[in-house]
Amino acid sequence: MTAIPFSRETLNALSGKVVVLTGGAQGVGAATVQLVYEAGAHVFFGDWADDKGRSLAASVQKDVKSVGSGSVTFQKVDVREYASQLALFDAAYKAHGRVDVAVSCAAVSEPAGFFEPENLDLESVKQVSTTITTPLANIGMASTCLTQRPQEPTELRSRLDINLTSVLLFSRMALAYMKASPQDGTSRSMVLVSSIAGITEAPGLFAYSTAKHGVIGLMRALRPYAPRRYGVRVNAICPWATDTQLLAGVVDTWVQEALPLNQPSDVAGLILQCAADATLNGKAVLVAGGTGYDTEEGYDKTQAQWMGEQLSAEFNRGQRVLGLGDGWTN
Repeated sequence: MTAIPFSRETLNALSGKVVVLTGGAQGVGAATVQLVYEAGAHVFFGDWADDKGRSLAASVQKDVKSVGSGSVTFQKVDVREYASQLALFDAAYKAHGRVDVAVSCAAVSEPAGFFEPENLDLESVKQVSTTITTPLANIGMASTCLTQRPQEPTELRSRLDINLTSVLLFSRMALAYMKASPQDGTSRSMVLVSSIAGITEAPGLFAYSTAKHGVIGLMRALRPYAPRRYGVRVNAICPWATDTQLLAGVVDTWVQEALPLNQPSDVAGLILQCAADATLNGKAVLVAGGTGYDTEEGYDKTQAQWMGEQLSAEFNRGQRVLGLGDGWTN
């Protein structure tokens, strides 16, 4: 795999740019907020953790030196709520009249126990909803209606909403606000944070891996489309083990085994490398031990091997026929 190095000189391209980021109160997101502010950008970041977000914004502005006249603005955001994400984009656009970079970084870990044998049986999957009281308007009374409808596990749905659905909606908003920004030749970009669990098998991470594979699928769908239709580059970041709260349960063992471990600042650097480097589009950058690697290059180069030469050639012809989806997806 070709390495994608982090270059601080490249970050100079972010000075004065307007950056919208979700999931910025801690971990990789917080490191990205700090680094992009340091580069002189105007960063608008949101997170559900209100106290942590406000504290970070205050400490960054107080303790971090920004090249030029960067700024940091925090808003409490629940990425499961469409209006909440939209308000973050709107705040950036109203303040500066444009959005140049969008980074979707919000994520939560796997819900515990949903696939464990001791918790998975016919009784648990047939769990029913609670008692519902409904009015009977025709007689002006109320009646208690007991339902036996199976109830979807809300924790699983919530994880998918945060880790995947919100990213899809985020990308749509980002393109709309970038389209409305001045078309002055500025290199605009979107970075979607996936995971190594989005490009490999990940035993035990059932909902998380489902979502992160979906983020890679979204990036692949956007990479030929967004640059041509909107002038926006799209890349994904796939961190391996990173020293954040998501790895807290295994980090000590990981270190004992001398396995590669990212620091949040390592991942943040590669996020902003993709945002700032105008030559990067359609990459899924694996970050391992602080180094970035282009995984899509190998995937594309070996297509004829894993697909077979004849089918690979036919597939490529089919892709040309399908184009950008115009005229047949609607």
